[in-house]
Amino acid sequence: MEETLLLAEKDYEIINYGDKMLEIAKEKDIVHNRDEMKNIDVDTYKDIQEKAANKIFEEAEDKEVIVDTHAAIKSPFGYIPGLPKWTIENLEPSKIIIIDAKAQDIVKRAETDSKGRQRDTKSSVEAVEEYREVAREMAASGAVLSGAYLQIIENKEGKVKETAKALLETLNA
Repeated sequence: MEETLLLAEKDYEIINYGDKMLEIAKEKDIVHNRDEMKNIDVDTYKDIQEKAANKIFEEAEDKEVIVDTHAAIKSPFGYIPGLPKWTIENLEPSKIIIIDAKAQDIVKRAETDSKGRQRDTKSSVEAVEEYREVAREMAASGAVLSGAYLQIIENKEGKVKETAKALLETLNA
């Protein structure tokens, strides 16, 4: 789903990397839903990831975009970078923004808000903390490779407006 973020000084189109990947995987009849994506073998996943990135590059040529993605994806084979080197280099982001929350809040939200997804609601706080750490490291690596600055915005429980304000301030900086 593509949206336009209003209230920022520029009009940004929001492109969800996972949605693009899912479209490609469905076209190839590899998966039927997003939850199956993490079980694809590594080479196929990378191929889908690259094809999705190319679609995003094409769409981003003539407009300002925000690529909504996870910095890391946990798979049965290990962590996959959400923005591998070739994607970061081609997108040339000026900002990499992490919207984060405390591990215990993430676990609590996953238990109460699955939105029809087959999420692992038995995640431990320790497992989520490990994921957060890996995601931050991968995002920081992307910032180093691209020269983008890295901003981490905490999404505190019940503070959605404050989180949105911090995001807008970062986009407008």
